[in-house]
Amino acid sequence: MKTMWLAGCCLFLASALCYGADVGVVTILDGNARLLRGTSWHKLIEGVRLQDGDVIDAADAQVQIELSAGPIVNLVGPAELFAASAGSREGKQLAPAEMYLTRGWLKLAVKQGDVALRVRSPAAAITTGDGVAVMHVAPEALEAFVERGDTTRLTEPGKGAAEGAAHEVKGGEFAIYASDRPFATAGAAPQKFVAAMPRHFRDPLPNRAALYQVSRVQLVADRPITYAEAEPWLSGPYRRAFLKRLQPRLADAEFRGPVMAKLQAYPEWHDILVPPEPKDKAEAPPKSTEKAEPTRNRPFGNTK
Repeated sequence: MKTMWLAGCCLFLASALCYGADVGVVTILDGNARLLRGTSWHKLIEGVRLQDGDVIDAADAQVQIELSAGPIVNLVGPAELFAASAGSREGKQLAPAEMYLTRGWLKLAVKQGDVALRVRSPAAAITTGDGVAVMHVAPEALEAFVERGDTTRLTEPGKGAAEGAAHEVKGGEFAIYASDRPFATAGAAPQKFVAAMPRHFRDPLPNRAALYQVSRVQLVADRPITYAEAEPWLSGPYRRAFLKRLQPRLADAEFRGPVMAKLQAYPEWHDILVPPEPKDKAEAPPKSTEKAEPTRNRPFGNTK
Protein backbone atom coordinates (compact mmCIF):
# COMPACT_ATOMS: atom_id res chain seq x y z
CA MET A 1 0.00 0.00 0.00
CA LYS A 2 2.84 2.38 0.91
CA THR A 3 4.62 1.67 -2.42
CA MET A 4 1.40 2.31 -4.38
CA TRP A 5 0.89 5.61 -2.53
CA LEU A 6 4.48 6.69 -3.25
CA ALA A 7 4.25 5.75 -6.92
CA GLY A 8 0.98 7.65 -7.25
CA CYS A 9 2.52 10.73 -5.63
CA CYS A 10 5.53 10.67 -7.97
CA LEU A 11 3.37 10.02 -11.04
CA PHE A 12 1.19 13.01 -10.21
CA LEU A 13 4.26 15.23 -9.77
CA ALA A 14 5.85 13.99 -13.00
CA SER A 15 2.69 14.84 -14.93
CA ALA A 16 2.59 18.29 -13.34
CA LEU A 17 6.22 19.16 -14.17
CA CYS A 18 6.92 20.75 -17.55
CA TYR A 19 10.16 21.40 -19.33
CA GLY A 20 11.60 24.91 -19.45
CA ALA A 21 11.44 27.33 -22.32
CA ASP A 22 14.05 27.36 -25.09
CA VAL A 23 16.99 29.59 -24.14
CA GLY A 24 19.44 28.90 -26.96
CA VAL A 25 20.86 26.35 -29.37
CA VAL A 26 23.89 24.04 -29.44
CA THR A 27 25.81 25.22 -32.50
CA ILE A 28 29.04 23.20 -32.13
CA LEU A 29 29.53 19.68 -30.82
CA ASP A 30 32.89 17.99 -31.18
CA GLY A 31 33.11 14.76 -29.18
CA ASN A 32 30.78 12.88 -26.84
CA ALA A 33 28.42 14.76 -24.55
CA ARG A 34 25.04 14.18 -22.95
CA LEU A 35 22.20 16.34 -21.74
CA LEU A 36 20.01 15.98 -18.65
CA ARG A 37 16.46 17.15 -19.23
CA GLY A 38 13.82 16.48 -16.62
CA THR A 39 14.95 13.26 -14.94
CA SER A 40 16.57 11.55 -17.94
CA TRP A 41 19.87 11.68 -19.80
CA HIS A 42 19.83 12.21 -23.58
CA LYS A 43 22.60 12.02 -26.16
CA LEU A 44 23.53 15.58 -27.09
CA ILE A 45 23.16 16.47 -30.76
CA GLU A 46 24.34 19.58 -32.60
CA GLY A 47 21.39 21.84 -33.36
CA VAL A 48 19.33 20.87 -30.32
CA ARG A 49 17.51 23.66 -28.50
CA LEU A 50 18.77 24.27 -24.97
CA GLN A 51 16.09 24.75 -22.33
CA ASP A 52 15.98 26.29 -18.87
CA GLY A 53 17.15 23.65 -16.40
CA ASP A 54 19.18 21.56 -18.84
CA VAL A 55 22.50 20.12 -17.67
CA ILE A 56 25.26 19.44 -20.22
CA ASP A 57 27.88 16.87 -19.28
CA ALA A 58 30.81 17.21 -21.69
CA ALA A 59 33.06 14.35 -20.68
CA ASP A 60 35.48 14.71 -23.59
CA ALA A 61 33.81 17.21 -25.90
CA GLN A 62 33.68 20.80 -27.06
CA VAL A 63 30.17 22.27 -26.86
CA GLN A 64 29.16 25.75 -27.99
CA ILE A 65 25.86 27.28 -26.91
CA GLU A 66 24.46 30.46 -28.41
CA LEU A 67 21.78 31.95 -26.18
CA SER A 68 18.69 33.55 -27.67
CA ALA A 69 19.45 36.66 -25.59
CA GLY A 70 22.85 37.08 -27.30
CA PRO A 71 25.71 35.65 -25.17
CA ILE A 72 27.84 32.77 -26.48
CA VAL A 73 29.56 30.16 -24.32
CA ASN A 74 32.01 27.48 -25.42
CA LEU A 75 32.57 24.57 -23.03
CA VAL A 76 35.45 22.08 -23.10
CA GLY A 77 35.38 18.88 -21.07
CA PRO A 78 35.66 17.27 -18.78
CA ALA A 79 33.08 19.85 -17.77
CA GLU A 80 29.49 20.17 -16.58
CA LEU A 81 27.21 23.17 -17.14
CA PHE A 82 23.72 23.90 -15.77
CA ALA A 83 21.47 26.39 -17.59
CA ALA A 84 19.95 28.01 -14.52
CA SER A 85 18.19 31.03 -16.05
CA ALA A 86 17.71 32.60 -19.48
CA GLY A 87 17.81 36.17 -18.17
CA SER A 88 15.36 38.94 -19.02
CA ARG A 89 15.25 42.34 -20.71
CA GLU A 90 11.86 43.19 -19.16
CA GLY A 91 11.37 45.83 -16.49
CA LYS A 92 13.79 48.38 -15.10
CA GLN A 93 16.13 45.78 -13.60
CA LEU A 94 17.60 43.56 -16.32
CA ALA A 95 18.19 40.04 -15.03
CA PRO A 96 21.37 38.36 -16.35
CA ALA A 97 21.36 34.91 -17.87
CA GLU A 98 22.82 32.51 -15.32
CA MET A 99 24.82 29.32 -15.78
CA TYR A 100 26.59 27.11 -13.28
CA LEU A 101 29.92 25.51 -14.22
CA THR A 102 30.90 22.73 -11.83
CA ARG A 103 34.30 22.09 -13.47
CA GLY A 104 36.18 22.52 -16.72
CA TRP A 105 37.06 25.25 -19.24
CA LEU A 106 34.67 27.85 -20.61
CA LYS A 107 34.97 30.85 -22.91
CA LEU A 108 32.19 33.44 -22.96
CA ALA A 109 31.46 36.35 -25.28
CA VAL A 110 28.88 39.04 -24.54
CA LYS A 111 28.42 42.14 -26.67
CA GLN A 112 26.74 45.42 -25.84
CA GLY A 113 22.98 45.06 -26.17
CA ASP A 114 22.97 41.40 -25.10
CA VAL A 115 21.55 40.27 -21.80
CA ALA A 116 24.39 40.15 -19.27
CA LEU A 117 25.82 36.71 -18.49
CA ARG A 118 26.67 35.35 -15.06
CA VAL A 119 28.63 32.09 -14.79
CA ARG A 120 28.70 30.71 -11.27
CA SER A 121 31.02 28.01 -9.97
CA PRO A 122 31.61 26.32 -6.60
CA ALA A 123 34.44 28.82 -5.95
CA ALA A 124 33.17 32.17 -7.31
CA ALA A 125 31.19 33.79 -10.14
CA ILE A 126 32.06 35.80 -13.26
CA THR A 127 29.57 38.38 -14.58
CA THR A 128 29.87 40.60 -17.65
CA GLY A 129 27.56 42.76 -19.75
CA ASP A 130 30.04 43.43 -22.54
CA GLY A 131 33.22 41.41 -22.73
CA VAL A 132 35.11 38.24 -23.60
CA ALA A 133 36.64 36.02 -20.94
CA VAL A 134 38.16 32.58 -20.47
CA MET A 135 37.62 30.77 -17.19
CA HIS A 136 38.83 27.53 -15.67
CA VAL A 137 37.02 25.96 -12.73
CA ALA A 138 38.64 23.47 -10.38
CA PRO A 139 36.95 22.04 -7.25
CA GLU A 140 37.87 24.98 -5.01
CA ALA A 141 39.34 27.57 -7.38
CA LEU A 142 38.37 29.85 -10.25
CA GLU A 143 40.88 31.31 -12.71
CA ALA A 144 39.78 33.85 -15.32
CA PHE A 145 41.43 35.89 -18.04
CA VAL A 146 39.45 38.84 -19.37
CA GLU A 147 40.33 39.18 -23.03
CA ARG A 148 38.17 42.25 -23.63
CA GLY A 149 35.82 44.56 -21.76
CA ASP A 150 35.80 46.60 -18.56
CA THR A 151 32.45 45.47 -17.13
CA THR A 152 33.57 42.07 -15.85
CA ARG A 153 33.27 41.26 -12.14
CA LEU A 154 34.44 38.33 -10.05
CA THR A 155 32.18 37.78 -7.06
CA GLU A 156 33.28 35.78 -4.06
CA PRO A 157 30.82 33.40 -2.37
CA GLY A 158 29.08 34.80 0.69
CA LYS A 159 27.40 33.25 3.69
CA GLY A 160 24.25 31.32 2.86
CA ALA A 161 22.50 32.71 -0.21
CA ALA A 162 24.21 36.10 0.09
CA GLU A 163 27.01 37.16 -2.24
CA GLY A 164 30.47 38.05 -1.05
CA ALA A 165 32.83 40.78 -2.18
CA ALA A 166 32.80 41.79 -5.88
CA HIS A 167 36.00 42.71 -7.74
CA GLU A 168 36.29 44.43 -11.10
CA VAL A 169 38.58 42.71 -13.61
CA LYS A 170 39.59 44.82 -16.60
CA GLY A 171 40.45 43.72 -20.12
CA GLY A 172 43.91 42.12 -20.28
CA GLU A 173 43.89 41.13 -16.60
CA PHE A 174 44.05 37.68 -15.05
CA ALA A 175 42.18 36.95 -11.81
CA ILE A 176 42.21 34.02 -9.42
CA TYR A 177 40.16 33.18 -6.36
CA ALA A 178 40.52 30.01 -4.29
CA SER A 179 39.35 28.76 -0.92
CA ASP A 180 42.92 28.74 0.40
CA ARG A 181 44.05 32.14 -0.95
CA PRO A 182 42.60 35.65 -1.28
CA PHE A 183 41.48 37.25 -4.53
CA ALA A 184 44.43 38.36 -6.69
CA THR A 185 44.99 39.80 -10.16
CA ALA A 186 47.88 40.03 -12.61
CA GLY A 187 48.51 42.11 -15.72
CA ALA A 188 48.59 39.03 -17.96
CA ALA A 189 47.64 35.37 -17.92
CA PRO A 190 50.43 33.13 -16.57
CA GLN A 191 52.12 30.77 -19.00
CA LYS A 192 50.78 27.72 -17.15
CA PHE A 193 47.20 28.93 -17.70
CA VAL A 194 47.82 29.70 -21.40
CA ALA A 195 49.49 26.33 -22.03
CA ALA A 196 46.59 24.39 -20.47
CA MET A 197 43.88 26.48 -22.17
CA PRO A 198 42.07 24.86 -25.13
CA ARG A 199 43.82 26.00 -28.28
CA HIS A 200 40.72 27.28 -30.08
CA PHE A 201 40.08 29.72 -27.21
CA ARG A 202 42.79 31.90 -28.78
CA ASP A 203 40.33 32.70 -31.59
CA PRO A 204 36.99 34.57 -31.48
CA LEU A 205 33.96 32.34 -30.92
CA PRO A 206 32.10 31.88 -34.22
CA ASN A 207 28.44 32.85 -34.51
CA ARG A 208 26.55 29.91 -36.05
CA ALA A 209 23.04 30.34 -34.66
CA ALA A 210 21.63 31.37 -38.05
CA LEU A 211 22.33 27.86 -39.36
CA TYR A 212 19.77 26.42 -36.93
CA GLN A 213 16.97 28.99 -37.03
CA VAL A 214 14.60 26.69 -38.91
CA SER A 215 15.70 23.11 -38.21
CA ARG A 216 14.51 21.33 -35.07
CA VAL A 217 16.44 18.43 -33.58
CA GLN A 218 14.60 15.91 -31.41
CA LEU A 219 16.36 14.37 -28.42
CA VAL A 220 16.19 10.65 -27.70
CA ALA A 221 16.14 9.63 -24.05
CA ASP A 222 18.91 7.30 -22.91
CA ARG A 223 18.27 6.45 -19.23
CA PRO A 224 17.12 8.06 -15.97
CA ILE A 225 19.61 9.84 -13.73
CA THR A 226 21.01 7.72 -10.91
CA TYR A 227 21.24 8.79 -7.29
CA ALA A 228 25.05 8.99 -7.49
CA GLU A 229 24.74 11.41 -10.42
CA ALA A 230 21.96 13.40 -8.74
CA GLU A 231 23.47 13.72 -5.26
CA PRO A 232 25.80 16.67 -6.06
CA TRP A 233 22.84 18.63 -7.44
CA LEU A 234 20.64 17.72 -4.47
CA SER A 235 23.24 19.16 -2.10
CA GLY A 236 24.35 22.12 -4.25
CA PRO A 237 23.27 25.76 -4.55
CA TYR A 238 20.26 24.82 -6.71
CA ARG A 239 19.06 22.20 -4.23
CA ARG A 240 15.45 23.40 -4.06
CA ALA A 241 14.96 23.21 -7.83
CA PHE A 242 16.47 19.73 -8.09
CA LEU A 243 14.51 18.37 -5.11
CA LYS A 244 11.30 19.23 -6.93
CA ARG A 245 12.58 18.15 -10.32
CA LEU A 246 13.93 14.76 -9.24
CA GLN A 247 11.12 13.80 -6.87
CA PRO A 248 9.54 11.45 -9.48
CA ARG A 249 12.71 9.31 -9.28
CA LEU A 250 11.68 8.27 -5.75
CA ALA A 251 9.31 5.79 -7.38
CA ASP A 252 12.40 3.81 -8.48
CA ALA A 253 13.68 1.56 -5.69
CA GLU A 254 17.30 1.88 -6.87
CA PHE A 255 17.08 5.67 -6.48
CA ARG A 256 14.93 5.58 -3.35
CA GLY A 257 17.20 3.18 -1.43
CA PRO A 258 20.20 5.53 -1.02
CA VAL A 259 17.83 8.39 -0.19
CA MET A 260 16.24 6.35 2.60
CA ALA A 261 19.71 5.52 3.93
CA LYS A 262 20.37 9.22 4.54
CA LEU A 263 16.83 10.53 4.89
CA GLN A 264 17.94 13.14 7.44
CA ALA A 265 19.62 14.97 4.54
CA TYR A 266 16.30 15.26 2.68
CA PRO A 267 13.66 16.50 5.15
CA GLU A 268 11.64 17.83 2.20
CA TRP A 269 11.03 14.23 1.08
CA HIS A 270 10.31 12.77 4.52
CA ASP A 271 6.51 12.92 4.31
CA ILE A 272 6.60 11.33 0.86
CA LEU A 273 8.86 8.45 1.83
CA VAL A 274 7.42 7.96 5.33
CA PRO A 275 3.71 8.85 5.02
CA PRO A 276 1.73 9.35 8.26
CA GLU A 277 -0.27 6.40 9.52
CA PRO A 278 -3.98 6.67 8.57
CA LYS A 279 -6.42 7.31 11.42
CA ASP A 280 -9.13 4.72 12.21
CA LYS A 281 -12.42 5.50 10.54
CA ALA A 282 -14.48 4.74 13.63
CA GLU A 283 -13.02 5.41 17.02
CA ALA A 284 -14.42 3.72 20.07
CA PRO A 285 -16.12 6.13 22.51
CA PRO A 286 -13.99 6.93 25.55
CA LYS A 287 -14.65 4.87 28.63
CA SER A 288 -16.35 6.62 31.51
CA THR A 289 -14.06 7.49 34.40
CA GLU A 290 -16.91 7.65 36.91
CA LYS A 291 -17.11 4.74 39.35
CA ALA A 292 -20.49 3.11 39.86
CA GLU A 293 -21.87 3.41 43.38
CA PRO A 294 -22.47 0.11 45.18
CA THR A 295 -26.08 -1.10 45.54
CA ARG A 296 -27.67 -2.05 48.88
CA ASN A 297 -30.22 -4.78 49.54
CA ARG A 298 -33.35 -3.36 51.12
CA PRO A 299 -36.65 -4.98 52.08
CA PHE A 300 -38.60 -3.17 49.40
CA GLY A 301 -36.07 -3.45 46.52
CA ASN A 302 -32.56 -2.44 45.69
CA THR A 303 -31.79 1.28 45.61
CA LYS A 304 -28.65 3.36 45.42
